[in-house]
Amino acid sequence: MFSAAVITDRNGSLDWVVLGCARFDSAEQVWREPATDGAVLRWDGGEVAEMLVEPFCSRCDGATDGFLIGTGFDEDLAALRLCDGCALAVRPAEMLRWVPLTGAATELGVPVRLADADRGGQARRERHTLAVLDDLEAVIVADELRAHITDPAWRDRVARVAAANNQVVVAVAAAVSALSDVEVLDLYPSLAELGRKLPRSATSWLESSGPVAAARLGLPCLGAGA
Repeated sequence: MFSAAVITDRNGSLDWVVLGCARFDSAEQVWREPATDGAVLRWDGGEVAEMLVEPFCSRCDGATDGFLIGTGFDEDLAALRLCDGCALAVRPAEMLRWVPLTGAATELGVPVRLADADRGGQARRERHTLAVLDDLEAVIVADELRAHITDPAWRDRVARVAAANNQVVVAVAAAVSALSDVEVLDLYPSLAELGRKLPRSATSWLESSGPVAAARLGLPCLGAGA
């Protein structure tokens, strides 16, 4: 089984975290997921057998040669996956440490190898396409909200796409926050109905990170109101 992972800079050392709970039958399936960012784990039962690293530099089309460790202050900060050329282009004052690919396994605690370049390139292009489509879908939802929020079918569709596209949730928050107070009063029953239909992952984000929109959608929130 395989799953997505991100290689992080934790206290000046390489580390990794699993992205989500999903498991896949092949590495190719994971690479196609929009959330995958640079690494795939191969599992043997409950243990990680190896880590497959995206074969391309995150800044150019060169081959991955290692990782640039930054400040290390944020345990969720992703380590930069770079080729030698891009690593040398970083000003020394910004660079704490360079970990070549050959030394990554020691710090990560699992065997590390580059993924197949042809498959990795194809998956990279597919992820980019999916990300563009997600952004476009979010823009459309935001543009339509004011005119279509009273349509039950539209609310159902937005709730469905929000479950698979986080950008739609952000777009809904921005569009709802941009409504005038008069519009909120007029549209509140429909806004609250949309709030009830949104998946829990979306409402959790709104309650913590979009309090104004959360209140206008009839959701619990911290501090802010309509």
